[in-house]
Amino acid sequence: MTDMILCHHALAKNPYFFVPFGVNIYSIEELCYLLSTDAYLIDEDVKDEKLCDFLIYEAGMPELGEQLKEMLNEGTSTGEFVSAILESYPYCTKEELRDVRQILVDNAGMDKGRKHKIRGDNMLRAGRYMHALEEYRYILDRMDQEDKGNGFHDDELYAQILHNMGTAYARLFLLERASECYYEAYGISHEKRSLIEYLTAMRVMLKKEQYDRLVLRHGFDDDVVDAVEENVNKYSEPGEGSERLKRLEELKEKKTSGKVSEYYRLVDRTLEEWKQEYKRSMMIGK
Repeated sequence: MTDMILCHHALAKNPYFFVPFGVNIYSIEELCYLLSTDAYLIDEDVKDEKLCDFLIYEAGMPELGEQLKEMLNEGTSTGEFVSAILESYPYCTKEELRDVRQILVDNAGMDKGRKHKIRGDNMLRAGRYMHALEEYRYILDRMDQEDKGNGFHDDELYAQILHNMGTAYARLFLLERASECYYEAYGISHEKRSLIEYLTAMRVMLKKEQYDRLVLRHGFDDDVVDAVEENVNKYSEPGEGSERLKRLEELKEKKTSGKVSEYYRLVDRTLEEWKQEYKRSMMIGK
């Protein structure tokens, strides 16, 4: 969200995590902004009782929150639910409200696969990697079920999702899973970016001589190999990524040198540190 939003209500101390966009919201203004600017991403899960509670107890909109709860109990449609929110606050013009309603009508027939991919991509950009993976798995599961009626049979989409799953796994430092996703994505799309990310994961996981043999065996182009080295060098620059890369290198060294007890102690400590980091990244506000 790059536009400046003037908020007339107090900002919530505890934000609401808005699933369709993968972001925390702190005010009714932010909620209206998202609903009106990207209405095509809205799905049934916008009708959430936690959103009602957020409006009642955090956003200073108790009447709206109670109204929405009643609408949930009555089985109100998504369009009516969203319209009630936008009509409760003077954020949109009449023309904008009309446009949003039309988008919601059109949205009902939108390709579900691409909608969930957009939502997953938003999660990925927001650092909500597990949420992103859930969205991506949802699409792949549907595609694997051969649900042709909903537009899930699309090799290009399948490869894009696998690539982005690889990125989510890589940022969680689950490099083996990341490499599998990137490799499968490359096998479908033959896109160079998936190959480069696959080799980057392998470059970090393998000993240098093992990686060199992999490159030699497959005869990868020099520009691909150079891009991989640029990636590794980038991750080695000062910052959080470099610290994690150093830890992975330390783990690899202890394992290959036979220091088993030290290796497992470091594994336990590393997993605990990353688990705590993950918990902090997932906190939505209590």
